[in-house]
Amino acid sequence: MDFEIKKATQDHCLSIAQIHVLSWQHAYCDLLPSDYLAQLSVEKRAETWRNALKTSSSQVLVAQSGDGLLGFISFAPCRDEDAASDQAEIWSLYVSPAYWAAGVGLALYTAAKERIQDQGFKALSLWVLAGNQRALQFYAKAGFAPDLSKTFELAGVELQELRLVQGLT
Repeated sequence: MDFEIKKATQDHCLSIAQIHVLSWQHAYCDLLPSDYLAQLSVEKRAETWRNALKTSSSQVLVAQSGDGLLGFISFAPCRDEDAASDQAEIWSLYVSPAYWAAGVGLALYTAAKERIQDQGFKALSLWVLAGNQRALQFYAKAGFAPDLSKTFELAGVELQELRLVQGLT
């Protein structure tokens, strides 16, 4: 599969939002109520991504093939209160379900990790839902290990979220 990784622009926000919503609907179908997933708004997500890019709250990379986006990754300094100043965080990594297991996620992760290391970060973390086996397997292969868990409620469902960490050398 031929695609390139590049910095996201405002022109990508609608496609990023479409991938974000579609990925949630597929990845979390066994974790969240179907009516909740069905009502996720691409328009609201697109606005959120427009604002994120405008304010540079995180760095966003996209995987693009021709005119279409295949996935995206967002990362920045870690938001956790207990994080060291040299710890970065992957805020989100989503690939269109049609391209799962095609190397797109790994390419996005690798490109982000290179940028994170170039910026001097020594550790990397992310949060993932405990029931998201596909993501957990992906991150385990990438060298992440569980560090912490917390419980929260979304759409009337109690969910467990795991923090995964990785040292960078």
